[in-house]
Amino acid sequence: MKRVENQYAPLFRCELICYIAIWASGIIYVTYNILDISSNIKNSEIPDLIPGWSWLGRNKDTCPEWRIWTAFIIYSLGPWIILHSSVLLLIQNYFIKVTTLRDVWLITVTSLCIAYNFSSLSVLLFIGLTVIYYYILLFGNQLFIWITSILLLGFWSYNDSLFDIIDPNSDGEIAYLLLLTLYWHQLRCLSFSLSSLNKAKNKMLPTFLHFLAYSFYLPCFFFGPIVIYTKLKDTCITTNKTCLRQRLITLIINLIRYFFWMFVVEFILHYVYINMFLQNIKVFKNLGITALSGFGFGMGQFFFIKYTFIYGTVITVARFDEYFEPPKPPKCISRIYLYSDMWRSFDRGLYNFLKEYIYRPSGCHSENASLRTKLVRSFMCFAFIFIWHGLSWEVFLWTLFNYVGITLETLARVFGKSSYYLRYIKFYLSGSNERRFLALITSPLTMLSAISNFFFFGGIDAGISFFEAIFLLNTWIENTIIIIIFYSMCQISMEFNHYKKTKQQ
Repeated sequence: MKRVENQYAPLFRCELICYIAIWASGIIYVTYNILDISSNIKNSEIPDLIPGWSWLGRNKDTCPEWRIWTAFIIYSLGPWIILHSSVLLLIQNYFIKVTTLRDVWLITVTSLCIAYNFSSLSVLLFIGLTVIYYYILLFGNQLFIWITSILLLGFWSYNDSLFDIIDPNSDGEIAYLLLLTLYWHQLRCLSFSLSSLNKAKNKMLPTFLHFLAYSFYLPCFFFGPIVIYTKLKDTCITTNKTCLRQRLITLIINLIRYFFWMFVVEFILHYVYINMFLQNIKVFKNLGITALSGFGFGMGQFFFIKYTFIYGTVITVARFDEYFEPPKPPKCISRIYLYSDMWRSFDRGLYNFLKEYIYRPSGCHSENASLRTKLVRSFMCFAFIFIWHGLSWEVFLWTLFNYVGITLETLARVFGKSSYYLRYIKFYLSGSNERRFLALITSPLTMLSAISNFFFFGGIDAGISFFEAIFLLNTWIENTIIIIIFYSMCQISMEFNHYKKTKQQ
């Protein structure tokens, strides 16, 4: 078989069919096991389960984060977003020459939404934080901006009780939403400050009103994703490029699509008890790697669909507003086999932030940067991720494993360009055999990537349970089967990525 110029090496069709069969069989088998376990306890008196849809006749899992997010988006945020987009549309069509009117409206509607759902003091908190960043920006010192940000993020991590003072009548859910919003707000403040440093030095700094409007954009205010300041569109140039009718049709279709996925999540919670498994992970660990794998696969898909719904609805509204260029929704984790691709494709807004403000400024912009420079860049990115996500042990372990994985992947890329690899490996292997070799050495990293995510999604007990199952409880036969399944996944992902690139061309 002849290799093509883009280094894609095709495989025999029967071989690809085998990989698909192995991967699908693995998914079906572990899914069947976890559904069987869930069915045996579907009507039990476990406190973590609540009555579900009557037409299904099953109890439903309780996922606090999912419940809080969906209830807030639909009932508390939804009406305000409709008001926000309706008035913004009128301003963009009839008052485009009044340049400050749009900014005033974006600030006003978000402030009213915060005051209505939380408290007036909460509005002052977010405005005050924006004032701090704008004042620091006047000095034009990048280091001072970063130090202030890290200190503030550390302060929020260890002083979340502050929100009880801001809103004495609030419960734990309100405090959680406020803290989550504050972390997103700091990213926007950081983005504006770092993007405007040169303008501040040249005495051409945008107005505080403009800064506040960008950081108070309602659809992305509470749950993200972060849209870096450089993606902000110039209203006078880009507004109304797309026909309003086409924008409305796209908006409706996409909202139907993402609310369908919300229904899917609700349906899944009747059959796969994610939160209940997390609360009792040490018990389910004794059921073996099959049960854990089924739980892990279900948890991964659940969180992917959850974030797709949250980000998808927000991105859909942002595209309708044409206020800035929003990132794409998350890429399905079932076809991601590289650490770098996971970071690049899941939360694309956060990836753009890290690349724009940490990875590139910390070293030369050339892709041919030294290995040391690349590793230092990556370390700084993951150090910030650890701080921004809240300074907990599970986040530390998650970022640590991700940094190790990215480092190993970087070292492998460097080795792949070395004279030794070119002379003794690439020279003797055909294109298809080289692809098989790369998939084989990538498979353990793909498995490590999946396990590391369990620390983030499920906590320390979930992550440790998977490590114990893999390295202490499993036999070598079981681990070999797991590697073969992940190897098949890598081959399928390579094939799918090539198909997507070919289709785009």
